Amino acid sequence: MSHAEDWIRERIASRRWLAWVAQSDGEVCGHVFLHLVEGMPEPYEDNTPIGYVTNFYVVPEHRNRGFGAALLDALRRHAQGSGVDVLIVWPSERSVPLYRRSGFESPTELLEAR
Repeated sequence: MSHAEDWIRERIASRRWLAWVAQSDGEVCGHVFLHLVEGMPEPYEDNTPIGYVTNFYVVPEHRNRGFGAALLDALRRHAQGSGVDVLIVWPSERSVPLYRRSGFESPTELLEAR
């Protein structure tokens, strides 16, 4: 088993990482991962996690057939049902239109340091 497989198995087992897969004719043709980032508890607010969307991929020959939209829809429905208020993603330039169609917007309150 590869290092990546071990890493993924450990993260999924931790239940802080979740994954969705799309299949076509019994073959995996896409996936997306969600990492639940726990926030610091505050005395007057919930401690709901933030969802980090990552490792989103659809096999090229299955793109533009609804698989990506279905994966993001399933992830968003799960997040909403689990009380995750915010989903974040660092999209590639090419994937921005799909994320926008799926309800993602540019943040108004985000700072970044590099």
